Amino acid sequence: MDVLLSEHHLRVYCVMITAPNTLPRVFKNGRREIGNMLCRNEFHSGTLPCVHVKFGVHRAVLNLPIGIDPNGGIWSHLATQYRQDILLMQEKQYSGVDYREVVIDDRTSTPLNNFSSIVDLLQWRVARQAEELSYCTIDTRCREGKNVTWKKLDTKIAAVASQIKNKWKVKAGDHVVLMYTHSEDFVFAVHACFCLGVVAVPLAPLDQNRLNEDIPALLHMIADFDVKAILVNAEVDHLLKGKPLSTHLKQSAAVLNIHMPPIHNTAKPPRSNSGCRDLGLAMNPDWVRSESVALVWTYWTPDQRRVAVGLGHDTIMGICKVMKETCQMTSSRPVVGCVRSTSGVGFVVSLLMGVFVGMLPATSLLPFIGGLILNNPLFK
Repeated sequence: MDVLLSEHHLRVYCVMITAPNTLPRVFKNGRREIGNMLCRNEFHSGTLPCVHVKFGVHRAVLNLPIGIDPNGGIWSHLATQYRQDILLMQEKQYSGVDYREVVIDDRTSTPLNNFSSIVDLLQWRVARQAEELSYCTIDTRCREGKNVTWKKLDTKIAAVASQIKNKWKVKAGDHVVLMYTHSEDFVFAVHACFCLGVVAVPLAPLDQNRLNEDIPALLHMIADFDVKAILVNAEVDHLLKGKPLSTHLKQSAAVLNIHMPPIHNTAKPPRSNSGCRDLGLAMNPDWVRSESVALVWTYWTPDQRRVAVGLGHDTIMGICKVMKETCQMTSSRPVVGCVRSTSGVGFVVSLLMGVFVGMLPATSLLPFIGGLILNNPLFK
């Protein structure tokens, strides 16, 4: 961009580099040539595959509007001064993070920082609040689903953990991909992995409109982390075993020479009345060391570069501690988890904070509200 501007006085809006033979082409005079209009349309829609993008908006766009009135509109010095005069005496809002060494449970006055993992804290909740409500779901029609008590939550987690360990032979230290829609099955699977010392790698379900991006990203994740299994619920299982997606997945795996791990559905585990402690599912001291990884959050940059972050149990508890104090969460006020629950704040709110704070209900899972938020342009 600098060379074009200095040598040719050409202000470039965008420079995009694509992989060889990926631009859309058309037949012209018996030859396949790059289709200019097709490239332009795909660029505008954001579907043009690229490996590098650089924008130079500040140099190329020089006709930004400043207002239609003679003084320059809302960007003028007069309007700016008037706005500052109005806001001069207003109370300022300060946002920050509340770090505290000791965090107290507001119901029992127990120091929550004494627990080394979310698994131990969950077992403590089960022992003290067995018949109280822990989770509740709300469907797309805003109807309340089946409520889950702390005891029922413990038995569900134990059933899924027993299935993972005994039936599918996944051992402590193995990596598994968790690909779930926003559901209580996802909650059971995550905590089951924590109980077994299995490293959970949550990923969003594959998007059928972006298979050319999502499938290679999934396959490279499988190869890089040596994934032993992919755990899913009924909806994702139906999606992955559908003919178009399964065929695409197999063909891409064969091209990249990557072995696909088995896909297991955890939606209907064997019925059991035993909890995690009854089955001997206790935390190993080696799993809670600072160098041990319990969870992997994955992010992708706009140019499809992966950033993976490994979290240990001490980091997970630290995140929950900071969020509880910063957001002033108490057990009397439930928290709602609805979108982007595979990483970041969405994961913490949907799967961890209810257990950490002991809310009633711990977490409400609302796919309906999540859909409204994701489809609202204000949240894009």
